[in-house]
Amino acid sequence: MKKLTPMMQQYHDLKDKNPGVILFFRLGDFYEMFGKDALKASEILQITLTSRGKGVDAIPMCGVPHHSAPNYIDRLTKAGEHVAICDQVSDPSLPGIVQRAVTRIITPGTTLSQNLLKAAENHFIAAACTLKTKKTEEFGLAYADLSTGLLQTQNFKNSTQLENELARLQVKELVLNKELEKNSSSESLKSSFEIKKIPLTEHLYFDEPEKTITGHFKVKSSQIFGLEKSSAAKKATALLLDFLKSTQKNELAQITEIKLISGEKHMPLDSATLKNLEILRTLQGEEGRGTLIQVMDETKSPMGARLLRAWLTKPLLNREEILERQDATDSLFKESNLRQELREEMKNMQDLERALSRLASSGANARDLLSLATSLQKIPNFQKALSSHPKKTSRSQENTVSTRLTAIQTGLDPLLELTKTLQNAIVPEPPVKTTEGGMIQPSFNPELHELTMLMKDAKGILAAMEAREKEKTGISSLKIKYNKVFGYFLEVSKANLSKVPDSYIRKQTMVNAERYITEELKETEEKILTAQEKVLKLEAQIFEELRQNTLKERIKIQKNAKLLAELDVYSALAELAKKRNYCRPQILTGERKLSIREGRHPVVESLKLGTSFTPNDVHFDQEKSTYHLITGPNMSGKSTFLRQVALLTLMAQVGSFVPAKSMELTLVDRIFSRVGASDKLSEGESTFMVEMQESATILRNATEKSLIILDEVGRGTSTYDGLSIAWAITEHLHTKTQAFTLFATHYHELIHLADSLKTAENFSVDVHKSKTGVLFLHKIKAGGSGEACRTPRGSYQQSRRSAHQFRVSKTAKRRLCSAQYFWRRNQQETQKTKESKTPY
Repeated sequence: MKKLTPMMQQYHDLKDKNPGVILFFRLGDFYEMFGKDALKASEILQITLTSRGKGVDAIPMCGVPHHSAPNYIDRLTKAGEHVAICDQVSDPSLPGIVQRAVTRIITPGTTLSQNLLKAAENHFIAAACTLKTKKTEEFGLAYADLSTGLLQTQNFKNSTQLENELARLQVKELVLNKELEKNSSSESLKSSFEIKKIPLTEHLYFDEPEKTITGHFKVKSSQIFGLEKSSAAKKATALLLDFLKSTQKNELAQITEIKLISGEKHMPLDSATLKNLEILRTLQGEEGRGTLIQVMDETKSPMGARLLRAWLTKPLLNREEILERQDATDSLFKESNLRQELREEMKNMQDLERALSRLASSGANARDLLSLATSLQKIPNFQKALSSHPKKTSRSQENTVSTRLTAIQTGLDPLLELTKTLQNAIVPEPPVKTTEGGMIQPSFNPELHELTMLMKDAKGILAAMEAREKEKTGISSLKIKYNKVFGYFLEVSKANLSKVPDSYIRKQTMVNAERYITEELKETEEKILTAQEKVLKLEAQIFEELRQNTLKERIKIQKNAKLLAELDVYSALAELAKKRNYCRPQILTGERKLSIREGRHPVVESLKLGTSFTPNDVHFDQEKSTYHLITGPNMSGKSTFLRQVALLTLMAQVGSFVPAKSMELTLVDRIFSRVGASDKLSEGESTFMVEMQESATILRNATEKSLIILDEVGRGTSTYDGLSIAWAITEHLHTKTQAFTLFATHYHELIHLADSLKTAENFSVDVHKSKTGVLFLHKIKAGGSGEACRTPRGSYQQSRRSAHQFRVSKTAKRRLCSAQYFWRRNQQETQKTKESKTPY
């Protein structure tokens, strides 16, 4: 093998230390890639592939200009690649080979690119692990958003809960331990993530979790964050922190705390419910129009938009917390002037969290400091506006006091000294790059002011010199110019060469001119260039001092960001309620109840499809009515009504007002949904398999405190089998689970079944028939659908015999009622899929 040059040896040494990444190797003004990296990158980026060397020793090679590298890196990370940035870390002007080092590794989950980050969404990277003992098995998940400094962790009892949380978070990358997670559970978990196409990264971690956590946060024990001595959540947190430090090559100053999430405070939403209720995406997987978040997002800041998104996917289970949110929203709902003042101030609020995170990374610039200062400057305005909030103490009073609004007012810290310093230091429109200079106001530093004045005077000095030389030589076209190679020089056209004095020293010959220097010009050049160099160096030094001083206040800045985001959400919810005529739901205690009068679907109502939305009532009662069987023709509004009830319940437990005349409810512990007919062939699951899995999830996890919506269960198979499944599920949920349930179906045989169940009721969608056709009134009324209700009573026994035949046998019915049966069947189907490696 041909001996490598020192530069290529350096490349291979760095490549060996950073396997599995595309190495961007800095050579002059380009980042170059070699070998397999070049082959892969040229294909993804669609750039020209060349080679270094010739013949058998040729090495594939491609490159991109350093100034446009961020755009190419974005394209690679978007494609799922990891990119290691290898920069020159020594002075290229010194003799010998330039020293290089990997300064950062950019991955899909750790990018800070403004092109890839969405302002209204968190950009999560997560780490998962298992902890197995003789008696139990625990699953841990930690997730972070580097762009905001958020780090949260949670324990789960099973892998299904963990997968549901990953679906809620929509993580961009999942980190697993490369060597230490080789037990059967972790392998099964990894296989499941691969099937679901979650981007996986394996990271070698073998340190002590306690040491990693305490070392980063500079605390004596991780128990300060509520982490136990040994838990899966703790292992996952340490794994994630270690991975982030290994890729970012810095101290992660933006991550200042760990928040341990308790499952007792928030309602878990499984992936099916998130999808079926179209909270973040439509059933077709699209964002924006047609989703709950799009309708409810009246926020004015990126921080508020992200917080609202988090609230909608984590409804509360604590009544007092919900009431606190309602009080804040109610106060701003009633005080229109205060609400509008806050929203006007919030309109130009910068993203404090992400600006701070950029300052903690190597990609910070003066604009980040200025945006922080501009936003911090507005904090006294918020405090002044909130000081007008009435200080009353009873919820029964007309103007309800909000403890949250009061806490926000007192918790905000304008950081006046830091704000004043930054505003005095940074110019109003600083350049993007810190190496260009011109970002610090000369008046901020005496030395900088002196050097800047010298640079400004230099233009006048050179102009005066040029005028003197023109007069002295009589060459009117003489010019003093500058370039990086020769510095300053005198340029004389060929026609005037005879007038050039002997004191001029020829420097360069051009086609139409000659270039000269003089001793005076050389001395002037040295003064000017030295001043420029000193200014750039001094500005860089001042910027770094400002950056470090700002990072010292990062905990206070992050607290401000969280409080402002909360205030933004409250004012947004109040604006939404005022604009769309929402009401405040009443959160009850005692016996279970869910009552909605003239409820409306928030999304469908907002679409303005040409007709006014028809409101509907629903009333669940623990003793009299827990199961509602809804029948009616296709496209008559059954599915809309089901989702409407679920969405209003979710909004109520988020702390929002709801689209209804009135609403009363006792808190539900879970919302379950089984809606639509869709498959997951890429995961080896047919339409029927998906339906049975979602049904099994409900039967296994629903309690009497849950809310369940079922739309056309049993459609994925034959009529007889489908009816038997629907019949069995109806009896089980009514008699055993006793959860509040809405079940829309076309199996009219179930109407008579509902009549025989104690707390089940029949409802149908009202339809008006005439000679010209059928008119859907979209109104839910008591009683089964007209056709079934007209069935003679004498034929009821025939319907029962038919249903009995459809159910096959009592044994089959019991099996269909059994959640374990569903579970075993699903497990068997999943195992077959894994073994065959082909879709179901």
